Amino acid sequence: MRTNIHPGGRKTLHVLNDLIRINIDRITGLEKAAHEEETPDPQLREVFYRMAIEGRSNVNDLHAKVIRLGGAPVTQATITGKLYLHWLEAHPGFEGPDHSSQLAACIAAGQATEEAYHYALDEHLPSELHELIESQLWTFERTHRHLAELATHA
Repeated sequence: MRTNIHPGGRKTLHVLNDLIRINIDRITGLEKAAHEEETPDPQLREVFYRMAIEGRSNVNDLHAKVIRLGGAPVTQATITGKLYLHWLEAHPGFEGPDHSSQLAACIAAGQATEEAYHYALDEHLPSELHELIESQLWTFERTHRHLAELATHA
């Protein structure tokens, strides 16, 4: 059964699906980094796993909003959408030869993610979606601070 979505709702669905794509890519990168042999530090592995779990929670919340709006949530990252494409340009991989390189890549990816979320907030979404995106952004910012602390002690 297909629901009619008003034109403004299509823009909202595109923004939400872009954020889903970003989170799916983040999860993939984080899980890969957590399983890499070059990540022997258990604390760093745990950080990557925790970030991946947060990403899955973000995806679930965003999926629920897309469905409630009558749309079809994306289930994999595909190269579409302006937020997602902008994020891809700035997003490095999490791979690296050592602990410091992985942290630096993760911090850079976090900054790109935060920027994409700021762009999403500029899209004048309904207040409940704005609050959800702000909440997810706050989690990214908190994690970013934690990664920066780890990097100074690496």
